[in-house]
Amino acid sequence: MRFPLLSLSLFSLSAVLPLVPSVTPSANACAIVDATTQVAIHGSPNPAQQKNNVTMGHDDNCFNNNIVNTTTQLGISPGEVQQTHQGDYFVGGGNLNNTGFTTPVIQVPVGTQVDVYSPAHDPQFLKSLLPQ
Repeated sequence: MRFPLLSLSLFSLSAVLPLVPSVTPSANACAIVDATTQVAIHGSPNPAQQKNNVTMGHDDNCFNNNIVNTTTQLGISPGEVQQTHQGDYFVGGGNLNNTGFTTPVIQVPVGTQVDVYSPAHDPQFLKSLLPQ
């Protein structure tokens, strides 16, 4: 009956393994995050003009450096709505990379655009409700 002892020793090893420190050095990448939300609530039957222009750049020696930007634009109008976001980001430098590993630069541009036609903001729609 050696099988129960073998399974007990494997169980014990797997229980202790997470407590052993890792021998792999960590390498911290650079990151650029731009999260933009544009919301247009308008009375114009024409769609809103929403633009999110983002450029991201980095140098080759970037290590453990981050840029995070959040932008929210809210346009409420009886007419047409125009919204423009221009984001230009450059990340470089950071801590000294003495690990010997080359780390990637993570680029995350997130753009959310919401366009809502609202009859309550449309002067022509409101006029049509009045008795003539």
